Amino acid sequence: MSEFSKLLGQGSKPICTGMNASPLVGTAYELLLNGHRSRAEQRFQRILREDAKNPDAMAGMAICVVESTGRFVSATKLATEAVRLEPESPAGYYALAYIHLMGSRLEQGYRYLLKAQKLAPKDPRLESGFALFDKERPPVLSDLDRHHPVNLVLAGARTFMRSSMHRTLVGVLLLESVFLTGSLFV
Repeated sequence: MSEFSKLLGQGSKPICTGMNASPLVGTAYELLLNGHRSRAEQRFQRILREDAKNPDAMAGMAICVVESTGRFVSATKLATEAVRLEPESPAGYYALAYIHLMGSRLEQGYRYLLKAQKLAPKDPRLESGFALFDKERPPVLSDLDRHHPVNLVLAGARTFMRSSMHRTLVGVLLLESVFLTGSLFV
């Protein structure tokens, strides 16, 4: 299983069906997910020969480049070009997030995941992208082991607070608890 499959999904369900890409690009992504990087790279190259401005294929090619050669600069240029060609497509942002997460630039990767989330909030790739980010991120309390129960609870709370809806819910609950506590002393 390739590192890219960790970003896009670790299950056996086909993630590519949720992408808004052509069937040819979807097939190339499926090959990449199944660990056939060289065959996927050939498919992406073929798609780019026919349509040099295909942002989904460019993003996939960027992922192939970083996985096969580790050339982060070349991969970043390809993914940035995919974003430039179609800024409303999440494909380039996913590729940029993946490249930055692979290069241990966690904050940049997280920012690109957030941009992709704004464009496609229901995309199934987001959950596993954030899971990869959380895996690479240092523990909440650095003196404790990552798998210590306190760190696990705090990491869960940190992940829960990622959503604006969850932050609003916690704020309402805090205000309600302050109000109820205040009414006890009156």
